[in-house]
Amino acid sequence: MSTSSLDKLKEKLKNYAYSIGIDKIGFASAKPLENHLVRLMMRRSENYSYTLNEGDPLKRINPALSLPAAKSVICAAVAYDGQEYIPHDNSLGEAGARGRLSLISRGRDYHVVMHERLEKLKLYIMKVFPNAKISIMVDKHDILEKAFAVEAGLGWFGKNTLLVTPEFGSFVYLGELVTDIPFPADAPVNEGCGKCIKCLEACPTGALDKDRNLNPDRCIAGVSQYKGVIHNDLREAMGNTIYGCDICQIACPYNKRAVKDTLKDVSGSIVQSSAEYNDAFPLLTELFRITNSEFKSRFGHTAGAWRGRTVFQRNAIIAAGNQGNACLVPELTKFLKEDSRAVIRGAAAWALGRIGNSEAVSVLKAALLVERDENVLNEIKYSLKVN
Repeated sequence: MSTSSLDKLKEKLKNYAYSIGIDKIGFASAKPLENHLVRLMMRRSENYSYTLNEGDPLKRINPALSLPAAKSVICAAVAYDGQEYIPHDNSLGEAGARGRLSLISRGRDYHVVMHERLEKLKLYIMKVFPNAKISIMVDKHDILEKAFAVEAGLGWFGKNTLLVTPEFGSFVYLGELVTDIPFPADAPVNEGCGKCIKCLEACPTGALDKDRNLNPDRCIAGVSQYKGVIHNDLREAMGNTIYGCDICQIACPYNKRAVKDTLKDVSGSIVQSSAEYNDAFPLLTELFRITNSEFKSRFGHTAGAWRGRTVFQRNAIIAAGNQGNACLVPELTKFLKEDSRAVIRGAAAWALGRIGNSEAVSVLKAALLVERDENVLNEIKYSLKVN
């Protein structure tokens, strides 16, 4: 097929993509992105504690190592709801003790949503090219998806290290079709951050730097997904985080612009329904008491469910400590006395220390006499020392 014919097909593909719920689509060459290799190799050598596996750097920059004879990468973006919900009850009573899930982790798992839409796009292409090789990728470490999205003209690398689109800011999730069809590439867009550093200033842990580097050992989004013991100096910065983090995104002017029609003020908006409210800000006590089956039923359809109940509960306990909510001492006491998971007992000890009233201190002193796990004992001793 000639270049002009492929250009016409591109336009048809774009129109079809928009009709099935893909908000942005662009085309990039599948040539290796050699200019990204040095940074990827540097990141691999850093041995971060909290980072998830970032995959093989050579494979990530070269789609042909995943799909032989790859010629093009079709990059898709779907805008997710940038609407922020703020709890109405800010009291320290049990009813006000809520955690927070990041915007992208609410509702149906975006991996599933994007995969379904890319599958439709793939089938549409194969009506024209029945013998084409096409591989679907969604949040995979087999491809450097933000870099290819930049090449495809979807947006630019923001200083928050996310892809920023002119229309939707960074409130988008990405997916790709790698194919052996040689589509003409689209032109990249101009970088739009300029001198703005609002995202860097907003990050509570200094995880971002001016050179667009992210330290995952200090990024709350990554820390909240870690399965082990979270470093003590990061717990306070987690606030009421249960999963993910939007702080750098909410600070971005492009994101504020993207939601201006539905969000009057990032510091407070009206919740559309009680279900949305409870999904966004679940009660800590509900997370404390949730069983595995209840967790799967309530959160199994979300993007964060893969990390499991223990991670959600540990983060809920840290949130309780950060809120200093004395009403939760009995719940935390039960964790410290009865739970079989050391990571949960340790988090409970820390949270009790943060609350620090006489009841919490008495519980910690009693636990010091019976606890046998060294890490939990250290948490108890630390909490008693600060009190």
